[in-house]
Amino acid sequence: MMGTTAAVTVCKGILRKSLLLFSFLVFLIPLSGCEKEQHLNVNPADLHGLWVRNQEYWRFLDNGTGVTWDEAEDVSEQESNLRFEWTLSLDELTCVFRGEMGNQAVPKLYIIREITPTRLRWEDYYGEEYTFSKVVE
Repeated sequence: MMGTTAAVTVCKGILRKSLLLFSFLVFLIPLSGCEKEQHLNVNPADLHGLWVRNQEYWRFLDNGTGVTWDEAEDVSEQESNLRFEWTLSLDELTCVFRGEMGNQAVPKLYIIREITPTRLRWEDYYGEEYTFSKVVE
């Protein structure tokens, strides 16, 4: 049977190791949140033009306006009422759609994850990713 002094020594050792482990974990937790999200520095000129995903089209004009339409819904570019104004800050693309009734502004934010001369990939507010191909006109 262990004596009282030995039991106290064992408890102190366990307590010391527990405190050391706790301190180490408390130190690591803030460090895990220090990763900075990588932002692309997207050139607005890279976005200009016509992009397609399935039958969904997005046209970005160099004057900061654009239009989107879906041919699966039997809508052409000329018939589309989904016109928008767009701005770009680093990799944050904001498209502001104007409603037909009352001209209310409906902004939508997209994070551009990749852009090349032929490919555009963005993530919407809900975390859904969409990949588009550049249409050669």
